[in-house]
Amino acid sequence: MFTSLPPLNALRAFESAARLQSMTLASKELHVTHGAISKQIRVLEEFLGFALFVRLHKKVALTDEAKRYLPHVQAALQTLSSATADLRSQGSRPQTLAINVLPSLTINWLIPRMEQFKSRHPHLYVDLSIGDFAVDFSQGRYDIAIRSSTQLPRGVNYIKLMDEDLCLVCAPSLAPKLKSIEDINQVTLLKHTTRPELWEYWADKVGLVLTQAQTFGVEHFYMLSQAAASGMGAALIPRFFIEEQLANGSLVIPFQAPFTSPYAYYLLTPKSPSLPLKVQAFIDWMLELFAPYRQSSDNDKA
Repeated sequence: MFTSLPPLNALRAFESAARLQSMTLASKELHVTHGAISKQIRVLEEFLGFALFVRLHKKVALTDEAKRYLPHVQAALQTLSSATADLRSQGSRPQTLAINVLPSLTINWLIPRMEQFKSRHPHLYVDLSIGDFAVDFSQGRYDIAIRSSTQLPRGVNYIKLMDEDLCLVCAPSLAPKLKSIEDINQVTLLKHTTRPELWEYWADKVGLVLTQAQTFGVEHFYMLSQAAASGMGAALIPRFFIEEQLANGSLVIPFQAPFTSPYAYYLLTPKSPSLPLKVQAFIDWMLELFAPYRQSSDNDKA
């Protein structure tokens, strides 16, 4: 692994000499001798197989290859320096991690699991808020956001957490009325008001013509699950939102009619070539938690 990495000391000598255009000034900056800088430059040139400098009177000039190489070396050294400083500071000072997450995902799923993250990273103070708006990271209010969308996010770094796999659920008292797909037209359809088209997408997928005109709308999946559990009608809800309710029997799946909606869940961070370690820690944890759902989704599609 990393077999193409040159020696770190050689990279530091090259970056300093290239930026200052002087091996003498580089030796002073790095507190080593002029000969040590020259030796490290030769080591790097031998490693790369081409010259990096043209030696001039009292200064040096970069070759074309070195000009292309320098910004990549500087970016890599900066990333390593920032990550090291961030890591060293974690043990000495608390840090705030500001996260903004979809309301239903926060209430039903994330909050019951947050103690696990806190126990792994006790130095982090988590500022968790809810929202479903377009996130403007330039305001500096959030480090991370989680959103669902039908299209890839733009202007941010993003990681796709999973597709949205929905299941049809209802209260146990309503289940006897739902013995087949056609019976859906005999009960009230509970709708997610910001996604009113989900029932039509589902009906098209299963080959059903919807004729039931009686509907009841709510704004979030959390509210939708409560309405369904109270016996108000049938609902299409992501399975991972309602694991506990399915386990305790307050919601049931009357018949199997799984459906992958056009939406997917994305973890968003500011547009940047590198991330603070506190942000990367949360990303790693989220990918760990979502792994079973991604695998389940992949198996369903296989």
